[in-house]
Amino acid sequence: MVEKGYLENEMKAIKLATENEIKIRNFYLEHAKEMVDELAKKTFIFLADEELKHIDEINEFMKSIHEGEVPEMDSGTEDEAIERSKDFFSTSVQEYALKAKASKKELQVYELGLEMELKGYNFYKKSAADAKHPNVKSLFEFLVKEEDAHYHLLSNALQYFKNPENYFQSEEDWMFEG
Repeated sequence: MVEKGYLENEMKAIKLATENEIKIRNFYLEHAKEMVDELAKKTFIFLADEELKHIDEINEFMKSIHEGEVPEMDSGTEDEAIERSKDFFSTSVQEYALKAKASKKELQVYELGLEMELKGYNFYKKSAADAKHPNVKSLFEFLVKEEDAHYHLLSNALQYFKNPENYFQSEEDWMFEG
């Protein structure tokens, strides 16, 4: 049973997290419609689907609070989100490698996506640090890992589009430093 006043301070951050996930999902869906390059489009649709999973996780978390239960959240292993993104990208690059030619506009949209993911990452990192309840901390830690994976998926895709010939010669970096 949830104590009275449970999560009061964290509720604002959770509400902002939901709004952020909806906003970035809409961003990916809107821009996917405009993408000419199939790899660029497929990447944005993948990311929109990932954001929907986050929205569902947050909604389930909130539902348990409203039902008077103590919400539980498993933030997952460190590698789950990264592996999911890597698998998607490596499979997609193989499928579209010879055809991938993102336009200048598509590259700019990818850069906007990077900014949005980084802002989300920083917000969730701070929210996790500020969370008083361990389950809320776990929710935000889960979102931190997800945003990290999305940032690096976009970063790797951008590197690929800018220089596909040299992409495979450089080592992929999938974790934030620092």
